[in-house]
Amino acid sequence: MKQKQWNINLQGAYLHVLGDSIQSIRVMIGGAIIWFKPEWKIIDLICTLIFFVIVLGTTIKMLRNILEVLMESAPRDIDATRLENGLLEMNDVVAVHELHIWAITIGKVLLACHVTITPEADADLMLDKLVAYIRREYNISHITIQIERQ
Repeated sequence: MKQKQWNINLQGAYLHVLGDSIQSIRVMIGGAIIWFKPEWKIIDLICTLIFFVIVLGTTIKMLRNILEVLMESAPRDIDATRLENGLLEMNDVVAVHELHIWAITIGKVLLACHVTITPEADADLMLDKLVAYIRREYNISHITIQIERQ
């Protein structure tokens, strides 16, 4: 099942609101415990450390996604070697080169490559097959393939 991808700005806003809500609950719980047991002041520190770990975990994941987009790196969930081998296994495909995969935002992946086909292959039909395979198997939204004859 395809996972829904969020815009980075929406994801940041959502995490901020969620963090504020968790922090408010933390303050209420810590305050109630200290109200009834004043000698347990350490609970405030413990709750703060737990909150810190939760926020740090979500922030690091979001920062990693942002850096991947800024660096135009290949998404971690796409194995370029496996994709290339899948294309090479198709009938009439001789070679795949200049394969580039990168993300321009979270959830929008682009692919560009050159595919060499046999002289007798129908280039238009082959292009449709290649694009359909890449969309079906890797959910890549924008595909540019240059067909070359052997």
